[in-house]
Amino acid sequence: MLKGKGKFNVYGSKAIISIPSAIWRDSQYPFKKGEKVMINIAEEKLIIKKIEKHNSFAGEEKVVLVVDDEPEIQELIKTYLPSARFEVYSAYSGKEGIEKYEDLMERGKKPDLVIMDLNLSGSKKIEDIVKQMNGEEMDGVKTTQKIINIDPDANIIGFTAFADLEWGQKLKEIGAKEVLSRSVGFEEFAKKVEEILT
Repeated sequence: MLKGKGKFNVYGSKAIISIPSAIWRDSQYPFKKGEKVMINIAEEKLIIKKIEKHNSFAGEEKVVLVVDDEPEIQELIKTYLPSARFEVYSAYSGKEGIEKYEDLMERGKKPDLVIMDLNLSGSKKIEDIVKQMNGEEMDGVKTTQKIINIDPDANIIGFTAFADLEWGQKLKEIGAKEVLSRSVGFEEFAKKVEEILT
């Protein structure tokens, strides 16, 4: 049983429990980050059981690069995209996204799809978001432009809370195939990704 304080966040029909690494390390549950588990809470006991993966998707594995500054969003996208069909890589800033795209190309794993957020500041402060929105820092628009400069055939879509603003329109104008709002939910978003890559 795990003992200690942690964070419990709910996103739609999914929940993320954040447990301090020291507690996790000393626990009896040696699960990997991002692994799907079933959790039951009975009185003061936390029972965690691994959900076995089943390879239900046929065909070639698709390479997806997610450029988003929020670890929770990165994990949720990985959770909703079936690992049997998608090989997902993460970048937490525009600079890292560009470097990772180049690295994957060099390794013969050019991304079939890049999922791009707009705010890549790593902050939720209004002043930091405004700087990104005004192009003063490396936001999703600038990152998209640089990736397209590297690879004009890059397949990029936006998935962001700012899709309905002029900022979201700029992302589309610069070369993103689509810009989807986070309000569609992760399940619908995953279906859209499947459609794009099928």
